Amino acid sequence: MTNKITWINFLHIYQPPWQNKGVLDQVASESYEYLLMLFERYPNFKASLNITGNLVEQLNDYYPGLLKRLQNLVDKGQIELSSSSKYHALLPLLSKSEIQRQIELNQEILAKYFDLNQIKGFYMPEMAYCDQVAKVVKKAGFEWIILDAINYQGEIKADTFYIHQQTKLKVVFRNRAISKSYPAEVIYKKLKQNKATQTIITATDGEIYGHFHKDWQGHLEKILQNSNLLVKTVAQYLEETKEARSINLRSGSWESSELELKQRIPFALWDHPKNKIHQSLWHLVSLATKLVGKYKKDKNWFWARQHLDRGVSSCTFWWASAKKLSNFSSLTWSPDMIDAGAEELVRTIRSLSLASTKEKIKAEKIYLDIKKNTWFTHWSKYNKK
Repeated sequence: MTNKITWINFLHIYQPPWQNKGVLDQVASESYEYLLMLFERYPNFKASLNITGNLVEQLNDYYPGLLKRLQNLVDKGQIELSSSSKYHALLPLLSKSEIQRQIELNQEILAKYFDLNQIKGFYMPEMAYCDQVAKVVKKAGFEWIILDAINYQGEIKADTFYIHQQTKLKVVFRNRAISKSYPAEVIYKKLKQNKATQTIITATDGEIYGHFHKDWQGHLEKILQNSNLLVKTVAQYLEETKEARSINLRSGSWESSELELKQRIPFALWDHPKNKIHQSLWHLVSLATKLVGKYKKDKNWFWARQHLDRGVSSCTFWWASAKKLSNFSSLTWSPDMIDAGAEELVRTIRSLSLASTKEKIKAEKIYLDIKKNTWFTHWSKYNKK
């Protein structure tokens, strides 16, 4: 008897708003072009895809051909889009109004290129979950979210979807172990072993295909040629899965560990109490948010607001955590990326003509503290000489 594998494939693609054009070119060529080619070559290849509004704008500006091909695949139903935060902000660490703003900004961009009526799912950047975000997401009209297994304390069955008790959002859980490896290779081996029929749910950065990982053995293309593999979108999975269970969820991200949750540090990679750079960055976010709210009639408010929207990108904080997360992840340390985000944040205050000298100097002091701690850490820990 031949056993089959059903693969629920969720992909997330994003680049920071200040990403170097050379890096964009590389990722677009190695990953986005590669994935689109496979979707076009294999009509059985399906996925639920989160592309941030920020990346949609980047594709439109630099690679309109790729965006057009993506639109065609969405129209065909091969790719199901989900929404998110425009600039990939870590939503649980923002205020309710800022969460709403990031979602609204994202929807505005998606509406220019896609049919919003077809977008029912929501991806929380880094799968960073808390109940407040779920409530905002539900109020915005979304029907389902996808999370890491760590957000639920209980057994997870792949043939069951879950319903969040407070919001009634449908919840799909990814398999963390397979998602943090290279899913195509794992599935290839399982198909070869011809073990029990099973459903596998993975959620990964789309850039793992071709950019973070070079699939020299062609595992992805090989499994797409295998008749024993069925690939589905999240919407198809939810439609066909009959068993549902009502549950509660706990705060955490797709990188959280049980130890971190026990220590009540659910978002350690972005807000660790012992990370001086993190704490200074959030101090600057708090000041920038306060002043943008205070000076709404400022002639430069639009520009200040845009700097703040971009500055809360999770990259600003992630690259200050200095962790090695997986075989497919670099060390999460980059002074240049920290600088880029911090620069956006301080420009928020610099742009406000009505801000007082005292307020601007306060912002500059925090900004300089971030620069000092970043580069002192870099040269003391990572200089090879």
